[in-house]
Amino acid sequence: MGCSSSKTGKGSQPQKQAKKPEKVPVDKSKLDPKDFIITKKTGEIIVKQEGTINGQQFSLEELKDCDIFLLDYIATINIDYCENCRIYVGPVESSVFIRNCTNCSVILACQQFRCRDCTDCRLALLSTTEPIIETSKDMKFACFDFFYFSLREQLAHAGLRVVNNKWWQVHDFNANPDKPNWSLLPQEDVCKLLRTSQCTSLSEEEISMDRVVPVTLGCRPLPCEECCFILFFPEQDDLVEGFLSKASKMQGCQICRTRSMVVPVDRLKSLFSFTAKEKLEKKFQGREIVGIDICGQGIRQKVEESLNSLSNGKGPPGFRIVPESTQTALAKAFFEVWKDEI
Repeated sequence: MGCSSSKTGKGSQPQKQAKKPEKVPVDKSKLDPKDFIITKKTGEIIVKQEGTINGQQFSLEELKDCDIFLLDYIATINIDYCENCRIYVGPVESSVFIRNCTNCSVILACQQFRCRDCTDCRLALLSTTEPIIETSKDMKFACFDFFYFSLREQLAHAGLRVVNNKWWQVHDFNANPDKPNWSLLPQEDVCKLLRTSQCTSLSEEEISMDRVVPVTLGCRPLPCEECCFILFFPEQDDLVEGFLSKASKMQGCQICRTRSMVVPVDRLKSLFSFTAKEKLEKKFQGREIVGIDICGQGIRQKVEESLNSLSNGKGPPGFRIVPESTQTALAKAFFEVWKDEI
């Protein structure tokens, strides 16, 4: 378990986005509240195994110099008054709220991330909405890069789309242009955020797994100006997952941004203007589109070869590659300007 490397484990397969399983009703009267809170600990290693939280609300309070591994999916979580801690939070169906924490390192996946009154914290996120910070300073953000055998299933339980990660679109309620309250954490430093050796239940085999969550550049400078913007049609999850698996191994290429969204019909017309004769906006109205932006030398040819090999001539292609002449403007609109429809 841990950060991924450029190598792929033997026999590894592309990671598919699992469908959200049906929830099994829980008799909350039989739950002990003490099992869902960790409070007032110093210098301890605490591990919550899969099945011990099982989609319930959780809290971490007044912890100091602790290593925390919550290896299960969670409804919501509050992290309050923690200091010098290293924390992994399993997939969170709703919100994460971190308050009054200092010098903590956190890796987590959630629908909504918020923090308030925090200082000098490092965060590696999968957040399907824009992360929010308030009255905080010296915060550093990177993309989620962590995995273990049950992570994909837990992400499905939490209903999180791994291709919809806005970790880099941080909204600061107290923005200070002269002295920003947040910055980018070097992606290579994500491996150092947790002391995985302290969690003995994690095997070495997990370290060599393929990524479950794509690691994206976000707003980092592009290492290459050659880019390619691909739009995937609705219900093409297998194609998307297969392409991301191939893209993560393309020599000299990096995934810049990924997003899934339901696009209003007027924007669909703009997005697919280069295929106007197909009238795709009528087919895709009210349905989810996935966009992937990738860069690297000779990237367009590599993308075409990769997608053609995945499609294998089985019916019409479930994607379109945006022409070079319009890709910069359309990618900016798709990933940065257009907000999610409520």
